[in-house]
Amino acid sequence: MGKEGKEVMMQDSRNAMAMLAASKLAYHIKDGKLPASCRYRIDEWIGGVPFNWYHRAGFTEEVYTFTAGIESIHAGLMGISKDKLIIALRGTDGNDTLQGSILDWLNNFLAIQVPFPYGPGNVHEGFLNAAQSLQEDMVPKAEELYSSLEKKYENPEIILTGHSKGGAVAMIMAAILSEIQEGKYRDKLTVCTFGAPRAGDKIFAENYSRPDYFRYEAFLDIVCHLPFTLQEMELLKRLGPVQELFGECLKLRPYKAVGTGICIYNSKDNFGKYPPDGRNASGETLNSFCAVEQVVRYGAFQIFEGSHEKDYYLLDKSIQFH
Repeated sequence: MGKEGKEVMMQDSRNAMAMLAASKLAYHIKDGKLPASCRYRIDEWIGGVPFNWYHRAGFTEEVYTFTAGIESIHAGLMGISKDKLIIALRGTDGNDTLQGSILDWLNNFLAIQVPFPYGPGNVHEGFLNAAQSLQEDMVPKAEELYSSLEKKYENPEIILTGHSKGGAVAMIMAAILSEIQEGKYRDKLTVCTFGAPRAGDKIFAENYSRPDYFRYEAFLDIVCHLPFTLQEMELLKRLGPVQELFGECLKLRPYKAVGTGICIYNSKDNFGKYPPDGRNASGETLNSFCAVEQVVRYGAFQIFEGSHEKDYYLLDKSIQFH
């Protein structure tokens, strides 16, 4: 499928919702398994309609699960959906234990940049650790399942997805897959993430030409703006005391977003103050950076809770491309 075809596919909220469902299903991995109830439970009511993440993701064959790291803090799943192989990485969860949650968050804060082993640039150390810890088991299984798809379909596709930390790990995992076997899978890969933090520096981002990457970001979701870009570091200086709160972030090397950004604009929760897509004089997109100010200056944590979770159910609402 060409790039234009992939863009049309991901613009269709039904396809995006399937990937969100796979990302949400990954949160149900506990002790290396999906509970049997995942096949029939009601996971969420959206607009009065019951959703089951397992079936909404569209899996047509067995779903395989993977865990790695201390306390199994890193996890993912994969399965076939007709002519596609879906790989979903779990967000910050800590395997649903207190110790695991602490370790998972500590891994998120390993935001020091280290060289990316498979290409130019530097990446987030914690997210790279997560991808590499899962790579040993997930990559061989992905190759096996893709080989079975090739026997049935012409040019099948691999879609990697994830929410929050899972999105950042999915992006790095895709970059790894694109480089193995002399780039065999490079043109087969698509990445679709939700509320994902950034994973690399400017050099990494500028060389991330493959695979195609669609980055869904809910308006006022601050996770999409962490770690900060160079522009955001400059903007923080305007917030006065907030600069002290983010002092450690300011010491980090700047990050840069990757891929095509898609803004989900929830008009109900944006205080009526901010446009869905603001730009500065340089033409750089600010989008929901105002959320950083709202959360840290005014303590509006209810914004974070809603925008990082529920707003992603609005995929069929106001989606704006930039």
